[in-house]
Amino acid sequence: MSETETVNIWRYVGIYLATTIVLYLAWIAFVYAFPSMEKSTSTPVNLSIIFASTSCSYFYFIRQHGRLFERHEYWKIVTFSTAASLLFSIVCLLVSIAVGIAPVAVDGVSTGAWIMVMAILALFGFCLNAIGFNKRIGKRLLKANRARRAQLDAKPFQ
Repeated sequence: MSETETVNIWRYVGIYLATTIVLYLAWIAFVYAFPSMEKSTSTPVNLSIIFASTSCSYFYFIRQHGRLFERHEYWKIVTFSTAASLLFSIVCLLVSIAVGIAPVAVDGVSTGAWIMVMAILALFGFCLNAIGFNKRIGKRLLKANRARRAQLDAKPFQ
């Protein structure tokens, strides 16, 4: 059993979700300013937003605790971040339907098709979050954080 303190993962899920919302709002503003850019760059931007959200959340965790996720924390953060991302996507879809700017005609789409799309989105998001929160990326963030701390600790003695 590990001797590390128990960490409340919800704070980092909140950071993940807040980063996702801010980046999507920035993307919407960009597309509004340059409408011709939306079709050609939509998928790479979505991948970048997910990766940036995981990196930001992981960075704050490492900065606060000076370590990587324990195994149980890793699976919690991946699962809860995926759930938060999926709920955010559902809310965005419902708002776009209510406002009348849905990307597809929703009248002819069956419930089974919506469930299938949401399951695929959940699986895709889970995989991206699992990659984003993995130890390889965490080790790089931890190394950068330790270098920054060492530099800050050395400054008073110069």
